[in-house]
Amino acid sequence: MFKEYLQYILSRGQIRFIVLVRSVLFLLVFSAIPAIQAGGAVALGGILIVLGLLGTYVVNGYVIRSGMDPARPVEFSKYFIFLLTLALFLILFFLIVARLVEPFLGTQLQEFLKKQSTEPGTPLPAEFVRFYLIFAFVLGLVLHLILPVLFSKLSLIQGIKELPSCIKRSDYIVAAWTPFVIMFVPDLLVSLISNSEEMMVSMFGQILLIVIFFFMLTSDIFLQYPTYYLVRTEKRIAEGPDNV
Repeated sequence: MFKEYLQYILSRGQIRFIVLVRSVLFLLVFSAIPAIQAGGAVALGGILIVLGLLGTYVVNGYVIRSGMDPARPVEFSKYFIFLLTLALFLILFFLIVARLVEPFLGTQLQEFLKKQSTEPGTPLPAEFVRFYLIFAFVLGLVLHLILPVLFSKLSLIQGIKELPSCIKRSDYIVAAWTPFVIMFVPDLLVSLISNSEEMMVSMFGQILLIVIFFFMLTSDIFLQYPTYYLVRTEKRIAEGPDNV
């Protein structure tokens, strides 16, 4: 079904245009970072660019989700209200996770920040990096099981009710985790070679950075695939067993 999803994405000119605008905004953000750090009126322009960049993900997410089922088009107002409730849900979720992780990481992190304030070039402890990679991977797997179900229903309550039946399906787990693992691997490799300047400036390191930048531009497209899979599978089941 991924091939069908790519055809769906490529057939929508709005998505290509938004990704093009996003790439320009990313370049502007990278060039505006020194100005943002310096402060002043130029920094305000940089902040507006960052907000515009975030806006491309909101709009592109709506464009992708709205056309998944032509028989049930999605209104932007409904999508935007869902995003606001989802944002509150994620804030609460991350606060709980941070509270659970604090006993394992709090002391080390405080020591590192104190040392960083006096010695800015201090590298992260190896134990901290390993913990971060494992934690980010596990958390990513959990979120990429939950979020597509919520996006398919555009409702926290309905999505949470549907979640147990979805995570029991091996086909959905494969559809949900595959895009995340593909995007996580380049970040993992860069983290492993980040302490070696020679590796970072090598051809391999430069290719990894290009791949990561590509995934930054298209992350919402890849991560909407599990939602597309759920919506289309549900539609085919509703139409009859011959369409599954």
